[in-house]
Amino acid sequence: MRKIAAVLVIAVMVLLTPAPAAATGNGEWAVTPTPAKNPGPTPRLYFFLDAAAGERVKESVRVTNLTAKPRSFVIYGADAYNTARNGGFAIRTRTDQQTDLGSWVKSQVTAVEVPARTSADIPFTIDVPANATPGDHVGGIVAMEASASTTAQADGATVNIQRAVAARVYLRVAGAVVPGLGVPELDMNVGPLLLPTLTEGDLEYTVANVGNVHLIPAATVKVTGLFGHRITVAGSTPASDMVPGAKGTFAMTATGIWPLDVVTTSVAVRADGDVFAQRSERTLVISWTAVALLALLITAVVLLIRRRTRSRELRPRGLVAAR
Repeated sequence: MRKIAAVLVIAVMVLLTPAPAAATGNGEWAVTPTPAKNPGPTPRLYFFLDAAAGERVKESVRVTNLTAKPRSFVIYGADAYNTARNGGFAIRTRTDQQTDLGSWVKSQVTAVEVPARTSADIPFTIDVPANATPGDHVGGIVAMEASASTTAQADGATVNIQRAVAARVYLRVAGAVVPGLGVPELDMNVGPLLLPTLTEGDLEYTVANVGNVHLIPAATVKVTGLFGHRITVAGSTPASDMVPGAKGTFAMTATGIWPLDVVTTSVAVRADGDVFAQRSERTLVISWTAVALLALLITAVVLLIRRRTRSRELRPRGLVAAR
C-alpha cells in the first residue's frame, strides 16, 4: 500500500502549490475547486458546470492539508442525496453504489499524500452519458483520510471512522429545465385526550423536489384552531439544498390545541424562481371528558332555565265558597 501511495504522490507532485492563507474544511483539510488561471473577485467554493449529454468535462480539485504533518487521502466521486429525516444534504460513501454523477467521475489519481500545510491539485474528468437526463446532477469530489483516525461505540462494538470532506459538484445537462416542489404528505396527530385541558399535537410533513434542478426550499407552517384561534408550532423546517427527486420529512410540535377543536394545518414551500407548493389538512380533536362535561353543563343550564320559567308562571288562586 505504501509503495502504491508513493507512486501516486509523484504523479501529482508537479501540481503541488503552497497552502492558501485561509481555506474551508473540517479544520484539518479542505477540498475546493482549483482556482482558475484568471480567478474572479469571488473564489469558487463549489463546482458549477454545464455540459451536453455525451460530453466530457475536464476539471481539477484542490486538496489542502492544513496540519503540520503529512496526510494521506483517498479520492473518489460520489452522488449527493438528501436524508429522509429533515432532508439534510449528504454525499454517499465510497462503498455505496454510485448511480449518477458519482459514477461519471474519473481520476487517474485515487490516492495522494499531501505534505504539511500544502495543497495538491488533482485533475479529473466527468463523462456525461449520451442518455443523461436534462437538468441538474449533483454530487461531490471527496477526499477521505486513508486510514481511520477516530473510533466510536455502536451497539457495544468499536467502529473505526474515516472522515471525509467533499467539494460539491453541480452539473447541469443541457435541455428543458423544470423546477418543482411538492408537499406529498401532511399529518397532524393529536393523541386521545382524557382531561379537558389545552394539549399538543405532533405534526409531520414531507417536502419533495419534483423537478429536475436543485432547490433550497423554505417552508411556512400555519396552524389555527376553531374560530381561528392561534396554535403555535416549533420544530424543523427545510434548510438544505435539495437535489432533484429528493424528499425529506420534518417534525414539529403544535401547542395550544383546545380539547374540542378543529385544527387547520397549512404548509407552503417556496424556492427561488417563483417555485411554490402548498398543502392543507383539517383535524378534528375531541376530548370525550370535555364532551361529557359540556353535556352536563348544557343539561344544568336547561334545567335552571326551566325552573326559573316555571317560577314566573301565574297560577290561579283558590276560590272561597260563599256562606
